[in-house]
This record gives sequence, C-alpha cells and structure tokens, in this order.
Amino acid sequence: MKMELSSDDEWGFFVDPETFVISKIDEEIPDGSFVIIKEREYVEDIDRTVTQTSYGLVEGKKFTTYDKRGLSSLMSEACAAYMLKNNQFPPKVRIHKDLIPGKPANLAFEMSKFDIFYLKITDKLLNDKHPAEVINQLKEDQSAKFASYDHEDSWKVEYAKSSRATCKTCGLKIEKDTVRAGEPYYYEDHLNYRWHHEKCIFWKALNKDTLVGLDDLEKEDKKRILSQFN
Repeated sequence: MKMELSSDDEWGFFVDPETFVISKIDEEIPDGSFVIIKEREYVEDIDRTVTQTSYGLVEGKKFTTYDKRGLSSLMSEACAAYMLKNNQFPPKVRIHKDLIPGKPANLAFEMSKFDIFYLKITDKLLNDKHPAEVINQLKEDQSAKFASYDHEDSWKVEYAKSSRATCKTCGLKIEKDTVRAGEPYYYEDHLNYRWHHEKCIFWKALNKDTLVGLDDLEKEDKKRILSQFN
C-alpha cells in the first residue's frame, strides 16, 4: 500500500519481514511490513519540541496500529522465520542477553539508536528447536558471513569508483561516480565495506558525526547527505 504522511513534521520507515531491510515511507509498502512513524510536536508546558513515535503493521492493504510490545512480538515471529529460512541472523539483530539452555533467547533489533526492539525467540517459534542451540549453531556456521554491526566502526561515503558494485539493500548496480555508502564489516580480521545506494540507506540509524568521507564530497552532495539526518 502507499502511505501518505500528514505533514513535513512527520516521517517514518518500514521493515520488510522477509528481509528485515529498512526503507523510507516514500514508496510502496509491502503487505506484512512493520511500520514506525515519527512526528515532531511542540509541547507548550515544557517549551520543547518532542518526537512522538507510533507503530503498526500493514495488513491486507490496511494499516493496523500496535503498541511497541505488540509489534516486537510480531518481529520475534518474523526473526525466527528468517533464521530458519536463511540460516543466519537478520540484519541489525544481535544477541541481547546470555543464552540459557532450555530458555527463550533474548535478541535485539537495532533499527536505530533510538528505536531498539527486544525480541523473544521461543522454541515454539523455531519449530520446537531449542533457541540456544539454534543460535549457537548459527554463530558457528556463519563465522565468515555474519552480518556484523559493530558501532565502533564508522560507515563511510564516497563516489563509486566503477559500476561493478551491487547495492546490498536493493540488489541493483551502483553507477560509477554516484555517491555510495559503505557499511563496515570484518572478514578474516580485515575491515571491509558492503556498499549501498545513497537512497537505500536509513540515515537516521547512523551517526553523522562519525561518518567518514563527507568532507571529500562536492558541496551539494554533502549538503544533501546531511539533510537526511534532520
């Protein structure tokens, strides 16, 4: 469905439950997607502008509201299904608490530093498999391909040096000389980058103060990137 936001003070994102890819609400939202909407609101009593957050799910071309706990429960189901299908963790999902044999696993989906969803993965969601065993096996099996989101490492922006790189969000080629964003990860202890189109990035999840390469961009490109954080 196509969702129209009511004003310039409102913005939002949706998460595809099949891929856990985060996209802006300015395009068609697939059925079953998790939706997060933000709105700036001035509160006269405290003389401050605050940000209100609402949550929901696109179901049958309709938007159904949920509280954060309810949406986290639905995300837990989608996370378990993703792990069983893909034999790896969804993007931006990490272990939140120590794994205990025979107990549900507590994971966290870090959509941004302001929007963290805590997921409870039970044996029922994993087709009666023990969560600790499943997750420990995933960690072993994907030691080289595990999607690491180490916040100590910085994303970077640069102009694509060729048209060979494929965007890890949409799967399309990144044209030479266009701005691309690099997501840090490690392979065999060496820092590498997964490249994304500028338009495919959920910029508010990043820290603009640690973003590498901004000063090397042309003035208008730099200004456009910085505007994504507002």
